[in-house]
Amino acid sequence: MARKGTYKTKSIADAAKNVSNRAFRRFGFSQREIVSRWPHIVGPALADCSLPERLTFPQDDKRGGTLYIRVQGSMALELQHFEPMVIERINSYYGYQAVERLVYRHGPVPTRTRKTKREDPRLTDSQKKNLEGQLQGVRNRELYQALYRLGSEVVSVKKPEKTTNRRRFTRRGMGSQTPE
Repeated sequence: MARKGTYKTKSIADAAKNVSNRAFRRFGFSQREIVSRWPHIVGPALADCSLPERLTFPQDDKRGGTLYIRVQGSMALELQHFEPMVIERINSYYGYQAVERLVYRHGPVPTRTRKTKREDPRLTDSQKKNLEGQLQGVRNRELYQALYRLGSEVVSVKKPEKTTNRRRFTRRGMGSQTPE
C-alpha cells in the first residue's frame, strides 16, 4: 500500500530546536529561551557575569521555582542587590510567577561575543554616481537601499597600508633597511 501525501523537508533549525528543548528540560528549563535570551532578560551588564544553570519547581507545581545561577567572582553580591528586579524580569518573560528565588553558585562564566558595528564603506564620487546609475531602474525604495548597501560593500576600495622603511638596530650600529 503506497502512502499518499507530500513530504516536506524539515529545516535543521526546527530539528535542532526539538533536540535542544529536550536537553534543556532535563535541567528544568521548560523553554530554552531563558538561556539563549539571558542578556535580553537581565541586561548585558549582568549577563556578562552570570549564567542560568537550572530551574527547579516544587513537586506538582510549576510556580514558585528556584533558579540556580552561576556567577563570576564578586558579582554575586551585586546580583543579590538586583535580585527583586531579576526575578520580576524573568517572571514577566515567562508570563507567570515562575521564579520565586535565586540561588547563586560561584564559577567561571563563558565570555559572550558582542557584535561590533561595522563602519559604512567610503565611496568616491565617481563610484557613487556609477552605483546610482546602475540602480536607476529600481523603483522599490527598500530594494534600492538594500542593493545600494550591497553595491557599496562590493565597490568600496580599501586602501592598502603603506609600508615604511625603518632602520633596525643591529649590534654593529649600522642598521639595516627592512620594510615592515
